[in-house]
Amino acid sequence: MERIYPFLKEAGITEAGAVSFESCLPLLPCRAALRLPENAASVVICAFPYYTGEWEGRNLSRYAIVPDYHRVIASLLEPVCERLTAAFPEYRFVSFADNSPVREVDAAARAGLGVVGENGLLLHKRYGSWVFLGEIVTDLLLSFTEQPAERCIGCGACKRNCPSGCIGSGTVDAAACLSAITQRKGELLPEEIRLVQKGGLVWGCDQCQEVCPYNRGVPETPLSAFRQEIHPVLCREEVTAAVKTKAYGFRGPKPLLRNLDILQGKIPTK
Repeated sequence: MERIYPFLKEAGITEAGAVSFESCLPLLPCRAALRLPENAASVVICAFPYYTGEWEGRNLSRYAIVPDYHRVIASLLEPVCERLTAAFPEYRFVSFADNSPVREVDAAARAGLGVVGENGLLLHKRYGSWVFLGEIVTDLLLSFTEQPAERCIGCGACKRNCPSGCIGSGTVDAAACLSAITQRKGELLPEEIRLVQKGGLVWGCDQCQEVCPYNRGVPETPLSAFRQEIHPVLCREEVTAAVKTKAYGFRGPKPLLRNLDILQGKIPTK
């Protein structure tokens, strides 16, 4: 890892660790797996903090108020891969952000970046759950200390405060998560509408994270890319423009407009 870290640090990426590629098997099924280097040997996991403090009236999940993390992570990791390729031309370096065949949370925990929460998120040792994950997969064999993925203290706060009750004992029903419900296309069921009203956000849900003790007193992100173009409050007039630059844009404007109507009482439960 000492061969890679200077390149990461130069790019402002200070929260990183590595695991063997073999330990990441089996991979998640996704088309991005076609980009993996042949004879991949190592996975460098990077955490990108995005907490930007408190914002009055915020009606979006914290991850959605900052610039699209897919683009930010790519803008940071791709130049690193280019410099690594120049320094080690006999090896390949491929970056991934979100659309990855690697089980990122498990890999990050085994790389020593944090522990796995009951809500399935990585709880970073310094920045809590307010981190995005990205990685570089390479056929260069790195030296690192790998450890078992540790679990959080299991206080149960996330389970008790989950609006939909989707967090179980070490499991999460992703389809039932309020965040997933806010992203769903089409009409919502009456109970889903009530959950959106209860959550109070146009997109996403942060309730399991807000109550997590690992998120107490975390510092704001040092990454300048996440400290600009912060948009904590979304209104109808801004939806069309916002979907072009934010992480929630992949669904288009309709779910956002529907959720705004729900929160404004224009779509009552039947």
